[in-house]
Amino acid sequence: MNVNKINFPPELISKIVRCVEEATGNDIRIDIQKNNLQTRNSVPARVWDLLNTNLINELDIDECTIAKTKRGPWEMLVIFEKTTQCVFTFMREKRFEELKKQQCKRRNMHYVDMLSKQFNSDLIAEENQLSLFEVSFSDEDRLSELVQNLLSELKGDADIVKNHVLVLFEAVGYQLTHIRAVMVTPSLDIAKDCDENWSQYISGNESAVVEKIEAPASPSNQPSRGLSLKPKALNRQKSNSKIKEADKENIGKA
Repeated sequence: MNVNKINFPPELISKIVRCVEEATGNDIRIDIQKNNLQTRNSVPARVWDLLNTNLINELDIDECTIAKTKRGPWEMLVIFEKTTQCVFTFMREKRFEELKKQQCKRRNMHYVDMLSKQFNSDLIAEENQLSLFEVSFSDEDRLSELVQNLLSELKGDADIVKNHVLVLFEAVGYQLTHIRAVMVTPSLDIAKDCDENWSQYISGNESAVVEKIEAPASPSNQPSRGLSLKPKALNRQKSNSKIKEADKENIGKA
C-alpha cells in the first residue's frame, strides 16, 4: 500500500494559496473594474483563467512542471511537484461534492475519476467513508490512454507520478474562506491521513482595490434617481420643512 502523505514544502503551499486568494479576490475585482462589467455572469468561470495565470507565473520553478490540458471547451492545469512526485489540480468544494454524489450516474469518467483510479487506487478511505459498491465507467478500458492524453505536456515526468492531490477551495464574495489539499480514492472518498488544511496560509488582508462609482452624476447613483419634483410637490416639501422647524423650536422651549 502506498502510504505517502501530502508533504508539499511550506513555501510552495504559501504560493499556491496566494494564487487562489488573489484570483478569487483582487484579480477578479480589478478585472470587473477594468472592463466596466455591468453584469457578473462570467465571474465564476473567469476566476479560473485568473487562477491558472497566477499559477503559471508563480510556479515556474525548478520544483514544478506545469501542463495545460483541454477538457472539452475548458482549459485546465495539471501541475507536477517533483519532491513528492505528485500531480495536483484545483476544484471548488461544492463542485467536488457534486461529482461525488453523481459518480454512480456518470457514463464516462471525469478527470478526477481518471487520476484517482490511475494514481490513488491503493489508498484506503477513512473507516466511515467505505463504499459498498465499486463504480465502473464505459470508457474505463481506455484509462491509461486517457490519462496519458491528460498529462501529455508533462512528458517524462508523467512516468514517475505517485499520487494525485486535489486542492479544494471555497470563497464567499471576494474572500477566500477555506482551502485544503486531499487525496481521494477511486470512489472519491478522502483517503486516510490525506487531508491537509491549508487555510492558515490565507492572509485575510483587506482588498487594496477600491470600489468605484461609475458616472456619479448618473441618475442611478443619486438618491433622487434624477427625478425632478413638480411645483405642488415642492410646495408640500417646503411646508413640511417649516412644520419640522417649528416643532424643534417648541421642543426647545418646553
